[in-house]
Amino acid sequence: MTTAPRSPLPADTLPGPRLVPAPAAPSSETPAPALPAPRALLLDFGGVVISTAARVSWARELAEIVVDRARPLGAQLDLAAVEESLRAGRTALSLWKNAASRRLAPRELSPREIVEDFLLADLPTAARKGLALDAPELLAAMAPLVADHHLRPGIPELLAECTARGIRLGIVSNAHSGRAHRTILDYLGLGDAFGVQIYSDEVGIRKPHPGMIHLATEALGVQPAEAWYVGDTLDRDVVAGRRAAVGAVVITRDRRTDHPPFSVAETPDLVLDTPEGLLDPLRAALAGADSATAADDATTATITTAPNAADAAAGAPSAAPARRALLLDHGGVITWSTANPDRFREIGARIVALSARIGSPIDQAAAERAVEAGWDRHRARKRARDASADPVARHEEIDPAALWGDLVGEGLPEPLRAALRLEAPQLSFALHRAKSVPAPRPGALELIRWCHENDIVVGIVSNTISGRGVREILTRYGVGSLLGPSAYSDEIGVRKPGRAIFEAALAGLDVDRADVVYVGDKSLNDGAGGREAGIGTVCLLRGGKDDEEQLAAALAAGDAHHVLDSPADVIDLLAAPHPAPPA
Repeated sequence: MTTAPRSPLPADTLPGPRLVPAPAAPSSETPAPALPAPRALLLDFGGVVISTAARVSWARELAEIVVDRARPLGAQLDLAAVEESLRAGRTALSLWKNAASRRLAPRELSPREIVEDFLLADLPTAARKGLALDAPELLAAMAPLVADHHLRPGIPELLAECTARGIRLGIVSNAHSGRAHRTILDYLGLGDAFGVQIYSDEVGIRKPHPGMIHLATEALGVQPAEAWYVGDTLDRDVVAGRRAAVGAVVITRDRRTDHPPFSVAETPDLVLDTPEGLLDPLRAALAGADSATAADDATTATITTAPNAADAAAGAPSAAPARRALLLDHGGVITWSTANPDRFREIGARIVALSARIGSPIDQAAAERAVEAGWDRHRARKRARDASADPVARHEEIDPAALWGDLVGEGLPEPLRAALRLEAPQLSFALHRAKSVPAPRPGALELIRWCHENDIVVGIVSNTISGRGVREILTRYGVGSLLGPSAYSDEIGVRKPGRAIFEAALAGLDVDRADVVYVGDKSLNDGAGGREAGIGTVCLLRGGKDDEEQLAAALAAGDAHHVLDSPADVIDLLAAPHPAPPA
């Protein structure tokens, strides 16, 4: 048995996929009917590409991660209680998923809803809300712990056949962590075979909603009738395929196939024991199309894209006072960055590769121009938003799908724009990595470590295009495990100085906001934003984007209580009995 390394991506701290030999498949196939030749093949992840075997120790292992992750929040959790909450939450979540598959257009739960309302519902309020801010990380860690993963028979041959014949490939899967699924496919060397990967947690709807399949066909530039959908469940996959009006619905039998949660009227076109049985029907369909004289190549797809139905989970702040806490901005406070002159070239190369995979190729120069122009539009949009009189729109963070599909994608082929929307979180993470070279600001890491040693909870409130990218930097600095509630604008949906992003971090603290010290470097975003959130002590640092005149004005206006030279100066402030504003 060959076991995958715990972390296939060196910069990640999450458990890697476990890949084990496949068990023997059941044997009951239906005869292969004559099927229409496909231009695209859409595959479910679990039960088709990958099969899983449950791991009995998952709850204890995940509980250990949760307990460790709660310590920087100032919470000392009981391991057994956390384990019991995880087991109860996963059982309840399974019941919810079965009920959701009965609905006509089910939405997906947000990561924060899954963690806060299901998995950690039995935990104390502040700990639950603080941990929920890291919901994507916890769910990505959970995926490889819950089950061992193995590649199903025939998948490499099937993908090779489709690639050789020009059949476009996509993944369409319900998932709590599409990120974890992408990691598994990349580890297996299969990620680049797929033009698009559609995961319910990333698009906000879940099968049997037909919109998931429509998103894939739109990005691949085909009609639903020109695609086959291959799944393993009747209530989710067969029903989704029928509602989406795909050309054929195929089942590859796995452990859930014969045990639907309720009676399902829809039936598949073909039932196979394993994906390797799909090669012969596929070749037969393609051979039939080659010999036919009917021309249906000129059909143009008209697709209605399903809306993103994901709703952000709202939380109420804890009112119980306890001890002091520190909230920090990231850029300008913890990190100083040097711009990378090759950033647009690097992201452009990713878009070129994506365009080739979906059959709408563009060249490197066009991709670079699109990224640079899109980034300029994004900056202009931020300036316009900051000047807006609408208090809601003024602080709204741009949706990643709009950034990549609308701003970067303007003028690009429509299938590529659709693919950019679907790949938006991955592209934002890649751009965050590429756009600059980060280095810790002198004194910042010393401040975080001092707080950890002195039992002061440290959290983050940061505007960013990728909270995942910031977490990666902080982990590389060696302080990621020391940080408590971390609110990032791309995950919260609101930018500083909007109050909601501060409230999200404060809700994860068992501390009265009057006893919180906040440190930023911008008089508007950090000074006015922190003051309006009711934070007790607001500090601004020199050396950031605001000059001395702007910092002095913030002091005079009461938007800041202190202007300091270094993050290390905050230690003296916190060491005082009461870090109150000066008289």
